[in-house]
This record gives sequence, C-alpha cells and structure tokens, in this order.
Amino acid sequence: MNKQRTEWIAYLWRRGLLLVVALFMLNSRAHADGGIVALHQVASPFVVTVFSAPVPLRVGPVDISALVQDRTNGQPVLDGEIFIRLRKQGGMAVGGRATREVAQNKLLYSALMNLPEAGRWELEVTIKQGKETASVLGQVSASAPRPFLLSYWRSLSLPPVVIILFALNQWLKLRVPRRDKAELLNRRTEVA
Repeated sequence: MNKQRTEWIAYLWRRGLLLVVALFMLNSRAHADGGIVALHQVASPFVVTVFSAPVPLRVGPVDISALVQDRTNGQPVLDGEIFIRLRKQGGMAVGGRATREVAQNKLLYSALMNLPEAGRWELEVTIKQGKETASVLGQVSASAPRPFLLSYWRSLSLPPVVIILFALNQWLKLRVPRRDKAELLNRRTEVA
C-alpha cells in the first residue's frame, strides 16, 4: 500500500509540475493587435479607436493599431488608407502607413514602429477612404526601456526550471527503489 501511495504522489508531482511549466509557457505576452486604448475620437464620417502596445508604451518597438468605423452604421472601414505619426516636441517624428496585412486582427490597421526616446508624444492618425479624409490627434506617453534582465526573465529562467525539474524527476525515481529495498530488508529481518 505504501509503495502505491508513493508512486501516486510521484505521479501527481510530475503531472503538476508539467502543468505548471505548460501554464508558464502559455503566459507569454502577445505582440501586436491589442494593448490599451490610446485614443478614441469621432472624426467626420469615422469613429477611430487607436490601440498601443506594449502596455505601458516603452522605448523600442511598438505596435499602433487603429480600428476605423463608419460613423453612421458602426461598420468597420476595410478599404481605407491609414497613416500613423508620432511626433515629439523638438521635431522628432516617427510614422508610417498602417495596413491590415500587418495586423493579426483583420479589422484593425496596424503599424509597427521603433520609438527612439521616452516622453510625451503627439499621436496623429489620418484616414483616407475615397474622397473622405479625416484626422484625429491625441497624446501618448512612452516610458524608458526595461532593463535587459526584466525584459527576458522568462526566457532566461527556462533552463534553470528545466534542470530543476529533471533533477527532481531523477531524485524521485531513485527514492522509490531505495524504499523498496528498505522495506524488503525490514521484511526479511521480521521473518528471521
């Protein structure tokens, strides 16, 4: 009975650790097409919602996505041209054309850009659809980049976790036969 109990506990430990590792791996951060709402405005015939990622917005690669909807019926505009520009006081600007091809969610127009420095940035989104043109303006704040170790802690922690799990597995495998030998010796001494 004790052997079965030990095997069952070892089995549960292995399954539990496997589940924890699987959940740890699934908890990775999603990139693009999301983040937080940075701007929501009505502009002429359009309703524009702009999302920014990562959260919070940081120096380095950023994703700016826009959902453009028809103001009258709320339907997404899928045939427009969207231009996104981030401008900082002092003349520095980054920007580009946002496309649905870059976006994972095909209702959004997405532009991937590299934010060079922290601070407040003016966000401008220009929408063109046929003869209609509209622009929305807002502001976003970008924080300093994360330190290297904080940025990659998940990746850097994976090898030690795997090594610990392997060592625990081997220790559990060695423990069970030792107990069996000890029980066998106890039984022999009791019989004698």
